[in-house]
Amino acid sequence: MRFPQIIRALSLVRPLGLAGALFSLLILAGYALGLEVFFRPMLGGPATHPLSAVALLALGLGAFCWHPRQSNRVVVLAGVFVVTLVSLRLLELAKGVTLLDWLTPFGRQLAEQAAAGHPISTGINTALMCLCFALALIAIGCKRYALAQQLAFVGLGFPMISFTGYAYGIDKFYGQMAMTTALGGSMVGAGILLSGAHRSFLRSILSPWIGGKVARVQILLGYFVPFLIGYCLALTIANNPLQQFGLFCVLISAFISMLVAFTAVIQESIDRSRRSAERRLVLVATLDSLTNLPNRRRFHDHGQWLLERVRRTGESLSALIFDIDYFKRINDTQGHPVGDAVLERLAAEARSILRRQDFLARYGGEEFVILLPGTQLAGAVQLGEKLRAHIAATDFPGAGQVTISLGCAEYLADESLQQLVARVDVALYQAKRSGRNRVVAVSEAPPAMNSVESCQAA
Repeated sequence: MRFPQIIRALSLVRPLGLAGALFSLLILAGYALGLEVFFRPMLGGPATHPLSAVALLALGLGAFCWHPRQSNRVVVLAGVFVVTLVSLRLLELAKGVTLLDWLTPFGRQLAEQAAAGHPISTGINTALMCLCFALALIAIGCKRYALAQQLAFVGLGFPMISFTGYAYGIDKFYGQMAMTTALGGSMVGAGILLSGAHRSFLRSILSPWIGGKVARVQILLGYFVPFLIGYCLALTIANNPLQQFGLFCVLISAFISMLVAFTAVIQESIDRSRRSAERRLVLVATLDSLTNLPNRRRFHDHGQWLLERVRRTGESLSALIFDIDYFKRINDTQGHPVGDAVLERLAAEARSILRRQDFLARYGGEEFVILLPGTQLAGAVQLGEKLRAHIAATDFPGAGQVTISLGCAEYLADESLQQLVARVDVALYQAKRSGRNRVVAVSEAPPAMNSVESCQAA
């Protein structure tokens, strides 16, 4: 699945590559037409070497030719060409030899610039930037997007540092990298970086979920806020350098604290939403959708908790099971919608009779179960009679009079929940066999549960 942000990022790869290539052609046109401002935008400042423009042109064309679903041989060839070019330049810088004069265009213009006291050469920062981008192109052609993103990110660091140096007036930051080289490199590097937007790190950063949104905000703030703080301080640093440096540290610390606080707020919001969603899921999983009563699963969970409390405190606990007499007849003659309405009304009427601490659940079909903490058997029988009479006196639209049969039992020492429910079930069957619409209680476990005859379907 590709998110909208990823689709937009991928759609920018070719335009950025083309923009970088055209910008490089503009630099070369400056040499051809004698327009120095095209390759040296700042008077007396660094200039873009023709071979640097050629390397950026090849990188831009490589990014422009990239396609996520087709062969990227041209991309790899562009990367290999620039790697070869940059390797020779780095060898020149390391050995002090001349290897690229035969390949360098506009030799006469370069000689004129050198004679005028403004020699032009490809600096180490420009060479390393182009090398990182070229290796990233090769990695893209080999579908190694994680490696390509890392190389492109490192390569983009060189023009970013140069922009910072130009903004602060620190020439050691940009060295021999001209503003035109930094601009062209930024366009090409951004295109190469975004070509892997659908994979690895960038996929996480560009995701529409809260993690991606937080990451994007932190990246933007993490660069631009310190940059602006440093720029403002650089304007006044000559007055008291030590004081300004201390102020810079304080402001950066405050910014980091604010960023951490912002992240904490977002993470807490995420966690609150997660907890709320988990509660809703638990509620849906343990609630009967028709009657809005706890379902059988919730009954067993709550019943186990009640039994543990009873064993610990020694208080009484009784259980009561009831179901609707001849409910199948209601469904067959009146239809299932009427049957559902009867179940809903029955659940509401039963809730109105019970105490707050009593636990009512739909056990299955037309069968309901009640747990009565702090209630002995006599109290359970009394409540059962009250509930039976109340239901019998209630009018159910479409069904007329409805009656229920009830069975109840009191918890015995060391009895499990399943054993308690089985005894109450026996009492319910006895109420059915005795003519229905009555309450039957059992006071002890029967000698053989399996000997109980099955009751005819209600």
